[in-house]
Amino acid sequence: MKKFILHIDALLVLVLVFTISLCFNFYQRYQYSDLLQEHIVLQIDALKKDFSLSFTEVKLEKCNASIAELNK
Repeated sequence: MKKFILHIDALLVLVLVFTISLCFNFYQRYQYSDLLQEHIVLQIDALKKDFSLSFTEVKLEKCNASIAELNK
């Protein structure tokens, strides 16, 4: 029966690789959460502008209809 031997340097490399991978994952999560927050803010701004544009277009149509009624 063979013995399984793990050298200290191999163990250190495994721990180092695991630690670097974990840190990189946390960094990516941090970057993603910042981008997601910015995306949400931009979507809300776009929604507000679309609502404002729709409201203004309806108001313009009413004004044009009033002017057309007055010109008859």
